[in-house]
Amino acid sequence: MLRVIVSGITGHLGRELAGQLVAAGFETHGLTRRKSNLVQPWTETVRLHQIDGSTERLITILDEVRPDAIIHAAALARREHHRSDVAPFIEANVLLGTQLLEAMRSSDCKHFVTAGSYLQHFDTNGYRALNLYAATKQAFETILEYYVDAFSFSAVRLTLSDIYSEHDTRPKLMTDIATAWAASTPVNLRNDEAWVDLIHVEDAAAAFLRAMSLLETNVICSGALHRHSVTSGYDVSATELVGLFEKIGNGNITVKRTEGTSASRRMKPWRGNVLPGWTPKVNLEEGIRRIIAARR
Repeated sequence: MLRVIVSGITGHLGRELAGQLVAAGFETHGLTRRKSNLVQPWTETVRLHQIDGSTERLITILDEVRPDAIIHAAALARREHHRSDVAPFIEANVLLGTQLLEAMRSSDCKHFVTAGSYLQHFDTNGYRALNLYAATKQAFETILEYYVDAFSFSAVRLTLSDIYSEHDTRPKLMTDIATAWAASTPVNLRNDEAWVDLIHVEDAAAAFLRAMSLLETNVICSGALHRHSVTSGYDVSATELVGLFEKIGNGNITVKRTEGTSASRRMKPWRGNVLPGWTPKVNLEEGIRRIIAARR
């Protein structure tokens, strides 16, 4: 049985990852900054390890567990940052990942899968950060490239599009529209509409398991960082999403339009080469049906 450690295991993606890893037969461990009262079907199966922000603690955990792979899903994301976000962004998106890589080097773990963001590619196929969140994700990626090259790690960056599910409570476009539908309240949309590429969390987690399979079978070679997209393959506007909720949920949603701020930037979702052997299973209509059923 392969052993895997997941960072961000108490988050939206991390919870689904843990469930799929356990179902696939992995010995699954999770990292958490504080004691968790999270109750999931896998709670009694997954072992949680509390971290304290130090590299030494992570080294101790990896020396004890001796994992075959790390899935680094922990991150702090915000579309537009505040001054108070600077230190937390660096700690969550740069420091923690770097500490994990150093602990891997000490424990002789060689396989690493991490999450990137399409926001790292603002209006270009190359790198251009849309916001500070994307810039910190890219900063960590540069550090990851060093560790991969210097210590012959096998690593995959999965560039994630917008993840959603019927269990998601984060303040995002999909949950805002779902709340407006369920509560019969207006939803605020901007005149400069956002376009989104939506992936159900089950499909996103399945992509990480597929990447693990490619690493395990040495399809992905060591000494290089491999980048792949996790994408539905098409974009949808906020107005189109509202229309889908109205059609599938058999109801009307009142839309209020607001002007965007001059500091805000909008982009069409970027996508690169899709992960080999992975395709999404939950289409958008089915995902919306699940959301509506959960909110009835």
